[in-house]
Amino acid sequence: MPIARSRVRPAAWLAALGVLVTACGGGDDPGENSRLASVTTTTAPAEAAAGLSGTLQRSTLFETRRALLLEVRTDGGDDRVIGAVQLSSPLFEPVEPEVRDAVVPASGRPVAVPLPFGTAVCDAQTEAPAELVTDVDGEEVRVELEEVPGGILAALHDAECAATAVFEDVDIRLGDEWEQTAPRTVTGDIEVVQRRSGVTATVEDVAGNVIFSAGTTGDGPAALQVSDDVTSASTGLVVRAARCDPHALTEYKRTFVLTARARVGDAEPVRVDLVAEGAARRALEDLLTQCLD
Repeated sequence: MPIARSRVRPAAWLAALGVLVTACGGGDDPGENSRLASVTTTTAPAEAAAGLSGTLQRSTLFETRRALLLEVRTDGGDDRVIGAVQLSSPLFEPVEPEVRDAVVPASGRPVAVPLPFGTAVCDAQTEAPAELVTDVDGEEVRVELEEVPGGILAALHDAECAATAVFEDVDIRLGDEWEQTAPRTVTGDIEVVQRRSGVTATVEDVAGNVIFSAGTTGDGPAALQVSDDVTSASTGLVVRAARCDPHALTEYKRTFVLTARARVGDAEPVRVDLVAEGAARRALEDLLTQCLD
């Protein structure tokens, strides 16, 4: 017997989730969730870097918070305390310094902290190296950063700018009608609308995230295409709360963001974010409430 459809009820999970944050801990430990490569560092001139060197790496955990894994070490002498940390790169808008007051031991053992990055600057005209801007003993110092592997900032920048270009040509969004069709499962739509004449674009698939799985319902097209002939298209989408453990619910910071692969013309497909807003967000919040039941 098919499951009866019912309108999604209002969400009330936020207070309960706050309790889980306290219980679960969270924190900034980059351990098991980080994709660590072997560490190699390049030391900037001593008079500029105060004997410090730094390495940037990608971290699955930190990137959900728009941050990279920063490792800082000293070349010996005394322990050093770095105060606020800030990324300086022509590829990204600056963000406010983040206070850390982290001790960098004289033993040479690195200290690891998240280093936030801002919005990609898509018209960046320079390839200046990335630097850590911090302070030691009240004095600002700049440490040139080694990227491991090389080019991670450029890769992040290019991916974000490619997604921005897609959204200049088409609007891709989650629909406004959502219904519960199974336990911890809702069904709605994904919609694609041409924004500029002459543009042909295809949305090839939709994916979920750590918390939610997502996919088309199967009773519509697997791929959506818009052009001057068909300027808008939509298909059914099923979203399910696939992971409800407290660790995932408290640590993951992109809970209400699904993803899709979109292709404009003959270009390579680009991953774009689909941020759940309005009715779509309320539907996903309700699924999280069911996770906590």
